[in-house]
Amino acid sequence: MHETHLMKDLLEDLLKRAEELKVNKITRVYIRMGKFTELNPEILTFFFKENTRGTLAEGAEIEIKPSQAREILLESFDCE
Repeated sequence: MHETHLMKDLLEDLLKRAEELKVNKITRVYIRMGKFTELNPEILTFFFKENTRGTLAEGAEIEIKPSQAREILLESFDCE
């Protein structure tokens, strides 16, 4: 479950940045993911939803943008 490890790392980065900005709620998260990462976007989305319960990102939508590089990157997020 490669997706689990990567999503936990992304979520840690997201929540840390949101705390720094004193955000009340994260509403949408933008991730750039390369087609050569061999990750399944549906599984990544599922893990995001499961792992954000009880956090500032609970209920946030996740948007995965395709990339030609072998990467997975937290691009940005919308918040209140």
